[in-house]
Amino acid sequence: MSLRRPGTPFQPKKERFAEGRFAVGVIEQAIEEGPSDVQGPDTLMIRADVPGHGSIRRRVICPLSMPGSGRGLVGQAVGLRHVTNDPDDVDDVLVVRWPSEVARALQPFHPEGPGAGRARTWRFLAQCAAVVTVGGILLTVVMLIGLVCTAGELFADLPAWFRPWEVLAASAGAAVLGPLAFAFCGARVTTALSRSGA
Repeated sequence: MSLRRPGTPFQPKKERFAEGRFAVGVIEQAIEEGPSDVQGPDTLMIRADVPGHGSIRRRVICPLSMPGSGRGLVGQAVGLRHVTNDPDDVDDVLVVRWPSEVARALQPFHPEGPGAGRARTWRFLAQCAAVVTVGGILLTVVMLIGLVCTAGELFADLPAWFRPWEVLAASAGAAVLGPLAFAFCGARVTTALSRSGA
């Protein structure tokens, strides 16, 4: 029987390591997946010295999702919990303290200072530009299929005010101008943050 609060998600891994031993380890190696269509995050190999038991090696998935980002963590210290002292039980690990650059990378975007409001506004506009870009690309593909492949028959049942060529021009314009707007807004976020000292 569990005495968890109602609505609290069950996390067996964390509960398992709550009474585990704490150790400080060093990230020895970052293993990237081989070239494929979809590459995931790196696998990190950690070595920790346990008094009276020698060294143990553990394996964790890098919290930074970009492939290759684990290479920058090699040589960094991490705090971990383990239940056994078995040197071959590589999955017996819960990292409880990551290097500072990982903690900074995983923090949500919450700027502070005089330029914080402008930075949040420009970031919201950049996200809107990204949505417009994706929508423009998708709509352009649909319109091209409808106009080129079906010679406009796909739009025959639509109201008379619907003009497929104008919609195609607008969607293509959104697909082209959206990334430019995204880049501009991203630059304004950086400018606002640099002026605020964040």
